[in-house]
Amino acid sequence: MGMTQKAQTQAAQVEDLRAYYVDRYSQPYRLGNPIRDLNPLVLFVFLLAIAIASVALPWPVLAPTIGCVLFVVIAILAGRAKQFIPLYLKLFLGVGSVLFILRVFLIAPEEGATVYWSWGDNLSLSTTSLAAAARFTLVVMSLCGALALFFQLVPAKNLMLALQGVGLSSRSTYVVLSSFQSITDLQKMSKVVVDAQKARGIEMEGGFFRRVAAFFPIITPVFLAAIGQTEERALALDARAFNVPEKPSQLSFLPKVGVGQWLLVLVSLVIAVGSIVLAVVL
Repeated sequence: MGMTQKAQTQAAQVEDLRAYYVDRYSQPYRLGNPIRDLNPLVLFVFLLAIAIASVALPWPVLAPTIGCVLFVVIAILAGRAKQFIPLYLKLFLGVGSVLFILRVFLIAPEEGATVYWSWGDNLSLSTTSLAAAARFTLVVMSLCGALALFFQLVPAKNLMLALQGVGLSSRSTYVVLSSFQSITDLQKMSKVVVDAQKARGIEMEGGFFRRVAAFFPIITPVFLAAIGQTEERALALDARAFNVPEKPSQLSFLPKVGVGQWLLVLVSLVIAVGSIVLAVVL
């Protein structure tokens, strides 16, 4: 009697486990947010349309400013504000400020523009250079914001599933996914090497020249690790049967692109084409 009850219990556990995995792999992969659950290619088209409108609309400063603000709003609605906003601020402070400073002093003033400062014939600060530098910087930041937000909202796995869904081979998707993963692995490896160098008493902080001198001891182990990972990923292509001509099993898949997402694509195309037409007409 005891053996029979034990066998029934094991059978019930096996059935529960089977039901769990059937339910797990029969449902599309979701992230739990309406924006992040959009098809990655649809989301890319939408963000690209905002970036195109920021560049093409005939409002030199206002259009890219609105584009940058929209990216922040989308990040907040998608629940990625803590990850995106600090990154975007670093782009503004690091890249944007350098671009603005270089442009603002190198653009020659137009006739009738107010010149605030000048040095020789090449360097000057005027209303023309301020407007042009602000326009150029905001346009670049809008394009960078679209790209940065896309990779904050879309995991590499989802992007590869979307590309595979439109016909890209599984081998190609694995190579691209491995490339993304190698960047993350190298970042982690560099942090490990830095901590190890600090534990050995090597100064890793301080002035510019000290940081440059400490940079080379980090590069060698990270470079060797990258070479080793490349070989491992090449072997994984054969170990995981990527060279087999038969169609592989797919345990994860994205939700189908519904009517709402196609409407979003249509709206994105209207925004992009409309902004270009306005730029040509006006």
